[in-house]
Order: sequence, then C-alpha cells, then structure tokens
Amino acid sequence: MKVNSYIVKGACLLMTLHITGASAQLSNAITTGNQSDTYYRIGEDLRQYAMPELRNLQSKGAVDNIKALSKTTGVSFAIVQSDVYQTYVNLEKNDPDPAVRQWAADLLNSLRVVAPLYNEEIYFVVHKDSPMQELQDIEGKRLAIGLNGSGANLTAKNIYYKLFGKAPVVVEPFIEEGVVGSDEGTKYVRSALWHLAHPEAGPEERKADVVVIIGGQPLPLLQRLGKDYKLLASNIKNDATEALLKDYSIGFADQKNYPFLPKHMPVMMVQSYLVTAQFRDKQRNDFVKKFAGSLCKNYDKLYEHGHEKWKALAWSPQRPRLPSLLSGWRYSDVTKPILEACLPQGVTQPVASSNAPAFPCSMEDRAIGLCM
Repeated sequence: MKVNSYIVKGACLLMTLHITGASAQLSNAITTGNQSDTYYRIGEDLRQYAMPELRNLQSKGAVDNIKALSKTTGVSFAIVQSDVYQTYVNLEKNDPDPAVRQWAADLLNSLRVVAPLYNEEIYFVVHKDSPMQELQDIEGKRLAIGLNGSGANLTAKNIYYKLFGKAPVVVEPFIEEGVVGSDEGTKYVRSALWHLAHPEAGPEERKADVVVIIGGQPLPLLQRLGKDYKLLASNIKNDATEALLKDYSIGFADQKNYPFLPKHMPVMMVQSYLVTAQFRDKQRNDFVKKFAGSLCKNYDKLYEHGHEKWKALAWSPQRPRLPSLLSGWRYSDVTKPILEACLPQGVTQPVASSNAPAFPCSMEDRAIGLCM
C-alpha cells in the first residue's frame, strides 16, 4: 500500500524524541484536532479538569499529531487513532528510502500509550437516493475523505485498501462559497456534504459519492443532517470485511443521536489512544509522570463534567488494570505503574503486614493487589 508522502515530508529523525540537554520548556502541550473534533474537546477537558498548565493544540489530524509529538519541543502527548500505527509499519517495510524506513522504525520504537480512550465511529455518508446500502458498495466510488494526514483520510484509505486491494478515487478537499465552520476541516466536510445533497450543482471534480467522517458519538455535525442523507451499514459478510476486525470493531450509530437515521445503523469503529513517547529529558518525563498522577486524581471530575466519551474508558480508578492493546502498541513505562496503582478518591492503599513474605514483587503485581 502506498503511503502518502505527507506523512514524512519535513519530518525529523526520531532522535528529536530523545532530547538531550533540552532547552528549558516554556510549556507542555497535547496535540488533538480541530475545534469541532471530539479529540479537541477531550484535550480541553484534560486542561480544564485535570491539568491547567497543559496546552491544547489544534491540528489537522492523527498524522499531524504524531509529527508534532516527534519534533515539537513541549508537545508531550497526542491523541491518535489506533490504526495510525499500521501506517508507519507500512512505511518502515515498504518505503524505498532507507532513511525514511529508519525514521519510521525509530518512531514506532518510541511511541507509547498512556491509556486507550474510546471508540470512534466511522461514518460513510451518501445521498438518500444512492443505490449503495453497505460498506462493500463503495468500490470504485468517489470518496471525500479530508486532508492528507487527517484521521479520516488515513482510516478511509486503510479500510478501502483492506477491502479492495487498491487506493480509492479521492475528491480533493475544497471549500464551497458561503460554507462556514470553526476551522478548515469542518468547512471541507460541510462543503462535501452540501455537494452530496446537490449532485447537479458545481464542477465535476467536486462531486463525491461518499463522504467519510470520523468522530466520537454524538457528533454535532451529523446531528444536524437532514433527510437528504443516509449512512452505509457496516456488515461483516465476507473474508475481506472480517479482516477489518483486526484493526477495527463494529458498533452502532444510535438513532436517538442522529434524527436523520430511520434506525440504529451498524458502523465501523476505531480505537483512539492517548499517547506519549520515550523521552530522555528528565523534566519532560517528570511532566509525563505528573500528568498520569493528575489523571488519576481528577478522573471523577472528567467523568462528571467532561465529554460523554469519558464514561466509555476501559480504565478508571475503580478498574485500574489497563486493557490489552492492539498489535504493535506498548504502554509507557512512566505512566502505566501510576495508572494501574490508582485508587478511587477517598480510598487509601492498604499497609503491608510486617509478617509479609520477603520475595520480589513487580509493579504490575502490586497494581492488581498481589504481594501487598
């Protein structure tokens, strides 16, 4: 599968992740998404309820977030889709440039997960009169998938390639006159949706058959869609669609969240991860450690006052054992012991008995109540 050159253009070798003798940090940041994205709202929740000194930076999507983490001083965290990992695996294996292959390998070796966040729904939107009914029907159709490097762009290409063994026909992003939005990404999606509802209008190069949108449910943009639209159902019917379940899962778009739907619709979902990296700089690692402690301490505030998706986390102080990750991903050695030792507020750690047996105990065992 050919990986778009956007992913590596201007990217520094990963040695920038291992900053030695780093200059004094003015601030620390998390890079998320545009203002209409669930990622951005999650970043705002972390800043507001968990760590006020954390800066929440806008971005164009998952690849932008990885690049910012790898080369931007002060960016210690990012939110990405789990399938971004496969993009860099492909780059490491298949890029003709040895330097790029090495860069990708170093990047993969340094990325670490703080915690899985939630599943994001993947919406394949078409005109209500389209003969397409299911995900398998998109072969050969024109797809509007956003900017190169965005999460929707990356995921749509990955799904299409896994289904059909080739790249999709892509409608280049554009902004229709009169379309408004809080950022360019939102304007691109709204413009593509407008043309989907008005297939007779505008030039041929702006006509898409399918608009791909990714975001945590409920997604405000989809909540406002009218009866000119429908979603394609993601049904597992053959080996190709079943193979998608290695990277994705099946969920439902809830009809109560999206009035334009006649019923609940099965949709593909991709896991989102809160990630960091292996840093050599002690100050950077201290901030990462402080962040994990603050996430533990302030989880209740996030759950009560934050985005609805905080309620979907597999991790919590009540269930501190972190779940298994998708193939290739690894947890941060800095944050994992802190999160897995986290207790609900008001609960104290039991004191070890003076008669406890004297044998070694790993942090992982301590976190689940052994060797106490």
